[in-house]
Amino acid sequence: MIKKILKILLLLISVVLVFAIGFVLTLQVTEYNPEDSIELTIENNLSDVESSYVTLDTTIRVLTFNTGYASLSETEDFVMDGGVKGRMDSLEEVEANIDGITDIMTSSNADIYLLQEVDQISDRSYDTDQYSIYQDALQMPITIGYNYRVLFVPFPFELGQMMGNVNSGIVTMANYHVDSATRVQLPGSFSWPLRLANLKRCIVVSRFSIQGSDKEFIVINAHLSAYDDGTMRLQEMEAVKSILTEETNQGNYVLLGGDFNQTFPDAVEVTGSGDSIAYDYHYSLKDPLYWQAFPMEEDWFLDNGFQFGVDITTPTCRLLNRPLDLVNEDNNQYYVIDGFIVSSNITIELVQTLDEGFQYSDHNPVLIEIRLIP
Repeated sequence: MIKKILKILLLLISVVLVFAIGFVLTLQVTEYNPEDSIELTIENNLSDVESSYVTLDTTIRVLTFNTGYASLSETEDFVMDGGVKGRMDSLEEVEANIDGITDIMTSSNADIYLLQEVDQISDRSYDTDQYSIYQDALQMPITIGYNYRVLFVPFPFELGQMMGNVNSGIVTMANYHVDSATRVQLPGSFSWPLRLANLKRCIVVSRFSIQGSDKEFIVINAHLSAYDDGTMRLQEMEAVKSILTEETNQGNYVLLGGDFNQTFPDAVEVTGSGDSIAYDYHYSLKDPLYWQAFPMEEDWFLDNGFQFGVDITTPTCRLLNRPLDLVNEDNNQYYVIDGFIVSSNITIELVQTLDEGFQYSDHNPVLIEIRLIP
């Protein structure tokens, strides 16, 4: 009898091992391995005529918005932030968030939109094609750089909550003729096998001609790493700084915007050699175990003539360890990790975090108004 039980147990263990090995091998074979540089398709592009070019000394409105794949609204938590969920409870909830996000974008009346976490037929967002929905709503030139393409993400380890098939990226839309858009792979990755089900971080570099100028307006859409020990974020920032230096050395106008997953300088003070970190009162960690948005490096950018476009009066992100507490603000952990970095030949006229109350996403959009100095 004991031998029979042992045989059954060994058989069950063998079946589980075969399945696990087969699953990992499938993820290995289907792993998304993009080239270092990919020229992206620009849909709905405007005609290549001067009237569709960017204009010097004219206000340009740019909105950056991490849309949280229309699934991380005020009612939600997320397993990686200390919550339990990996998806919303219904398609209807996702669609309601998509409608709200679309309304925010259209009412902002921006000339350029930098979106992060936009899903395109992913299980976690009930196969909604958010890219096409936003494209149809705004009718602008649009492109997507994929940074998360996995056949099946088996996490969280709970049936009904697993993210499953994921197809997601960062989206740039602009009401100008786009000369080109390039997906640039960023350095750093998680170790195997974690990397098989993880993001492949990138930036999207879009180039715009300028009326009456031989220089270009360079717009960079970024979504940097979140759940590393900070090492990958440093590697990514070094790569970004190299691109910024190359473009500004050519005299181009450069705007970098997005979700940096780092606290902007105005919201944190670093003293000594990084030994002491003091966050603004509103953004200090309320629990040492909470996810920490490490301080963004300030000195290099200021020393090289860059400006920070940030508004710390309103948080740009909340921790998803729990649903948003609308009664007791002290139960919510906030951050300032979304914003802009612009070159010295650009005037910043306005930076405003739009307080949408995290109703449709775990991020608030940030609007900047700029002028390119002739």
